[in-house]
Amino acid sequence: MHYGADTFVLRMPVAAMEPRIAADAYVYADPDEPAEPGRLVSIVEPETGRATVRLMVLEDGVRVLRALSGWPDIVLDRENEIMITGTVVFVGEAV
Repeated sequence: MHYGADTFVLRMPVAAMEPRIAADAYVYADPDEPAEPGRLVSIVEPETGRATVRLMVLEDGVRVLRALSGWPDIVLDRENEIMITGTVVFVGEAV
């Protein structure tokens, strides 16, 4: 697989995406990949400034960032879409 030159790695800070992504997993995100509904995206949480991952879904024409473990949804609009920093291209664990 080929990733863009600006691909970066973040460590999943919390269990918000379990069971799909474990807390402390390493997530590779590419800012050049399209952030589309159905894809996992890296974000900077507006309240904490923490980097994390959410699933982008489309509900009634509205883009929503969703956690899988009971964390609150984030509705995307023009004001906060800058919080998306990349699209997840790989998830791995330390050995």
